[in-house]
Amino acid sequence: MQPGWVTSSAASRAKIMRAVELAKVAAAAEALRLRRIARRQGMRVLFGAGAGVFASAVLILLHVAGWTALQPRLTSLQATLVLLAVDLAITVILGFLAMRNTPDAIELDAKAIREQALLEMKQSLTVMSMAAGVAGIAMRAGAREGMRQGFIAGIIEAAMRMIRR
Repeated sequence: MQPGWVTSSAASRAKIMRAVELAKVAAAAEALRLRRIARRQGMRVLFGAGAGVFASAVLILLHVAGWTALQPRLTSLQATLVLLAVDLAITVILGFLAMRNTPDAIELDAKAIREQALLEMKQSLTVMSMAAGVAGIAMRAGAREGMRQGFIAGIIEAAMRMIRR
């Protein structure tokens, strides 16, 4: 039969390993989330650049339309206004796509996994540190007062310390 400190040491190692694994999962989820954010921002830049090009075309055609309006030929103006309307429609569509800022399902799932892993890691480390504190107090009290009576006194003392915190 193994002493109690051997099994508690193995249990502590298992909890530490779980915390490490949870930290790895959280890091991987965060890396995936950041890659998806970068991809989304890149798409926004591309759509914004397209909107900028067509916005420039709108301004140029607006000037051309003003110049053509001074011309006695109405057909040139009508053609210019048609091109202006098309460029304006494209500008509005690309501007709308650039402003759209909704995270996709993968990014949301990665964020949820990261948050869950971090929460479980914190809980695991908190329980482990509390158990280590209780065990240390109980062992010290056991050495002072005799094993059985000291162990119970140590647990009570540890519980009182935790309540005071």
